[in-house]
Amino acid sequence: MSISKRRLSDGTTVYDVREYVGFTLDGKRDRKSVTCRTLRAARVEQAKLVALRDSRRGRSGRCTFGEYVDRWWWPSTAGLAASTRDTYERELRLRLRPAFGGVDVRDITRPMVQRMVDGCATRKVAEKALGVLGTILRQAMGDGLVQANVAAARYSLPPAGRRRDNGVVVTTFDEMRPLVAALRRYSATDGGFCLCLALLGLLMGLRPEERYGLDWEDVDLAAGVCHVRRAYLMVSPREGGHDLKAPKTALSARDVPIPDDVAEALAALPGGHDGPVLVGAGGGRVSPSTARHRWDRFLAWCDSEGADVPHVTVENQRHSFATSYLHAGGRVEDLSRILGHSDIVTTYRRYVRPGYGDAARGVGGVVPRV
Repeated sequence: MSISKRRLSDGTTVYDVREYVGFTLDGKRDRKSVTCRTLRAARVEQAKLVALRDSRRGRSGRCTFGEYVDRWWWPSTAGLAASTRDTYERELRLRLRPAFGGVDVRDITRPMVQRMVDGCATRKVAEKALGVLGTILRQAMGDGLVQANVAAARYSLPPAGRRRDNGVVVTTFDEMRPLVAALRRYSATDGGFCLCLALLGLLMGLRPEERYGLDWEDVDLAAGVCHVRRAYLMVSPREGGHDLKAPKTALSARDVPIPDDVAEALAALPGGHDGPVLVGAGGGRVSPSTARHRWDRFLAWCDSEGADVPHVTVENQRHSFATSYLHAGGRVEDLSRILGHSDIVTTYRRYVRPGYGDAARGVGGVVPRV
C-alpha cells in the first residue's frame, strides 16, 4: 500500500493512493487508485483499501458455488424473513450443494442443472430448487462472476406429483351448513377451537398463517372488521422455531369484513378474548401442525358420529370461501381484495375451484330451453 505526493500544473498538491487489493469475484487482479486533496483523506482511503484487501484474503481465480454461497451470498440474506431463509437453507442442503457445491460457479452448465432437476421428485420441488439457484446466480451476475443465469433457461421438469391436500372444496355456502352445524356441536369438546379456525377460513377467506397470527386486538366485533396485519409460520430451530412476520404481500395487510353470524360465534367463544385468537396448549399461538391435528380429530369425530360433512382441509377452507363467494353472486374484484391478492388473475387461477356439478347447474340456469 503506497501514498505518493504529486503537484498539479496549477500548483495544487494531491496525494495518490494506489495498491493491489486482491482478486475480483471473476478471478482478475484488482488494483485501486484514489486521488485525495489532503494527506489525512489519503490515509482514510488507504485504510478502506486495506479493509477491502483483508476481506478478499484467500480469494483466487477459482470460486466454487459452495464458497460463493458461504462467503458472499448467504450473509446477504441476513435481513430476510426467517421462513425465507429456512427455505433457502433446505434447498441448498438437499439439492443445490450436492449438485454444485464443489463446481466453479462459472462452470455450472445447463446439462448440470438438468441433472439436478431430474433428481427432484416432483415439479414443485424442481421449481423451488431452480428458483433458489436463480436467486443466487442473479447476485453472482451482479458481482461480475458469471455472464448468464443458467437457472432461467427452460428445463424438462418432472411430473406434478400427488397433491398435498385431498382436493375437497365446498363450492356453495349452502353446502357449508352441515359442516358448520357439526362444528357448533363439537365446540363443547375443544372449546370452540375448530369452529373459530373454520369460520375464519370458510366465511372470511383468511390464509392459515393469517389465522394463526391473529390477535383479539385485531378483531373489532362491534364494527364487524378484522385487521389482518401479521402471519405466523413454523420454521426450523436454526431460524428460531417460528416466524411472526408481515403478511405475504403488500395487499395482504388488509381489513376483512366479519359476517354477522361469524361475529356472534366469535363473541360467544370461551376465554378472555385477549392475546392470540387461536391458542395452543401452552397458552401461546397454536402451531400450524397442532391446528391441523386438531382439525383432523374433528373430522374423525364427524365420521364416528355419522355426520355427513365434506372433509375439507384447513388450507382448502380459503378456497371454499372463494368459490362459494363467486357462486353467491359476489364480484371477483371484491373477492380479490378480501383474499389480499395483488393480481386478480391469481384469484381465478388458484383459489376458485368449481366442479362439474357447479358447471352443470350453471348451464341449466343460463342456457334457455329450445
